[in-house]
Amino acid sequence: MDTSRPHGHSPREIVSIADTCSAALRSMPRLEIWLKELGLPVDPALVPLMCLQTAFFTPWLPPETCYQLSRLTVWLMAIDNVLDAPDAAHSPGPDGTPNRVRAWHEVLAGRDSASGDDSSSDPLARALAEITRDLYLDGRPELTAIWRKSMHQTLVGMRGEREAARTAAAGGGDVPRLADYLRHGAWTIGVEQQVTALWALMDEPGLPRRLPVLLGALRQAATAIRLLNDLRGHQREQSEGKTDALAIGLTAQEAYRRAEEGLENCRRALAPLTAAGYGSAVALERVALWHARMYHRFDPVRPGQATTSPLPGGAPHARLSPFVPQPREAPAMNIEQEVLDVIVSGGQYGNAKLAELFDELEPVDTDLLIGTWQGGGFEDTSENAALLAKMRWYGKRFVDAEHVEPLLCRDEDGTVFSYEEMGLATLHEVTYRGKQSTAMVYDQLPIIDHFRRLTDNVLLCVMDRKEVPADFFFHLTRVPASPPRPPGDGG
Repeated sequence: MDTSRPHGHSPREIVSIADTCSAALRSMPRLEIWLKELGLPVDPALVPLMCLQTAFFTPWLPPETCYQLSRLTVWLMAIDNVLDAPDAAHSPGPDGTPNRVRAWHEVLAGRDSASGDDSSSDPLARALAEITRDLYLDGRPELTAIWRKSMHQTLVGMRGEREAARTAAAGGGDVPRLADYLRHGAWTIGVEQQVTALWALMDEPGLPRRLPVLLGALRQAATAIRLLNDLRGHQREQSEGKTDALAIGLTAQEAYRRAEEGLENCRRALAPLTAAGYGSAVALERVALWHARMYHRFDPVRPGQATTSPLPGGAPHARLSPFVPQPREAPAMNIEQEVLDVIVSGGQYGNAKLAELFDELEPVDTDLLIGTWQGGGFEDTSENAALLAKMRWYGKRFVDAEHVEPLLCRDEDGTVFSYEEMGLATLHEVTYRGKQSTAMVYDQLPIIDHFRRLTDNVLLCVMDRKEVPADFFFHLTRVPASPPRPPGDGG
């Protein structure tokens, strides 16, 4: 037997482990000093955990990136501690915490001229100013803007959770709807802020083109990690008077099932990108993997109380993470993954295989379609492709079943508008190629567009035009909704 290295670990994996440990060890003393100098309300015993996880996410990036992300992770934990605490413990006056949150929004927006001044009385504002300044210096502007939005979201979400807990403690208020809770919970779990910061610091060509798929996968992962957090910390959060998915009414089994499904959807969406070696997708996969396995083992708020008990709701002998299959279970790239990869890369694909895949995919309903979608084709030689290119076609907007804007186009300066000279459209249930699904019927044209689900955020579509035998296949990718504006933000 060859005992020169542990079985099950390839040389490449061992190098990755070594790089992770090396980057973490370099960050730990710096982070301890930074934490102590600013006096942030975080237990210094958590520094190794913060550094190890951020080094694990992207061991191929420079150690400085690990350190920058470690500071962000500590800051997110610090504001969680502050917003969970009574006002008197950290802020003077009854309105101290709301004022501090508004000040943090100002720092993120770059409107606080004193945010970088060491004389600032709020150590969290000073820390955030450092983090923001360095990310803006080293990051790509179009991606730091996405990170900034995610940071505004986490402040909005955390303040909302704080107010809900205070209202519940006072014996009033309604229990939030599960959908609202999970939306805010995905903002506040910290995954989106970590991942978008990493994207901003990556020198990956074409990354913005992949954002529709990446952001959809990121939301799936963040929601799943929120559910795993609630499963692991439910008893603690109950004792602290906090609301979580189980307190709202979700059973442990259903929470675990939803988390498992969300992580699997994330993995499937990322599969063509990770197979192609895109760092943005690999980083998201590793962030989700770390957090999933961590919550299977212990509550990071109380890391000293590690446990080997399975998560509530999970099977007794379930794998520690439903997110990443064992290597022998990793599927080869199939036609579905190939098409997702083509959509991301803007490549071309043959009609015969697209028709085969279309017949295998699940139908869609009206609720899935609601929103704005960016479109594209699989070829550029047909009459339809040429017409759409001439129109500068952007995509479609589904307002409701009775109002669809089928031809969103761009004007000369790139602004998206609804081209309505060919009329609007409505949604109807139509049976096509043996399956009933929601389809889009033009008001003034003999055209029906049929849709099938590749993921919740990517659709494979075909235009069926009367008396035209050749099908025109195209794709739609959901455009993420704009985040809420922070308090006082008039822009």
